[in-house]
Amino acid sequence: METRMKNPALILGANPAIQTLMGTIYQSGISLELLEYVGLRVGQLNNCELCIGESLVRAKNNVVTRNRIEYVLTWQTSDAFDEAEKTALELTEAITKLEHKYESVSEVLWKRTEQFFNEKERAALVMFISVMNMFTRINVATLQLTAEWA
Repeated sequence: METRMKNPALILGANPAIQTLMGTIYQSGISLELLEYVGLRVGQLNNCELCIGESLVRAKNNVVTRNRIEYVLTWQTSDAFDEAEKTALELTEAITKLEHKYESVSEVLWKRTEQFFNEKERAALVMFISVMNMFTRINVATLQLTAEWA
């Protein structure tokens, strides 16, 4: 399999803006470890081998995530995650799949999200899930096989 084209963000010069956006997400107060789990789950749901691989590499280099990353695929039945993390992973699946249009993120799920995350953290979580979905779609469409961001 050969890459179809250079990363579109690089072609359009959008990478600095994307990096600025990611920086604001990382400065939101939400746990970087949780973002690792969420990013991996988006990659799994969208069958993005590059995203999965990059998430696994980052997670294995982090002592906190190293021992729990393997449970992301089975997060619903795993004891490895607390209720806040499971809520974030459920939100990840709802936003990524969008199976029921506006009802995809139910009021029950949103209320539970509000219990665990403040407004800034919720904003970061929704933005991160959305950006990760953008990355997976770009990578899958253009057959991005390696991480070339510069």
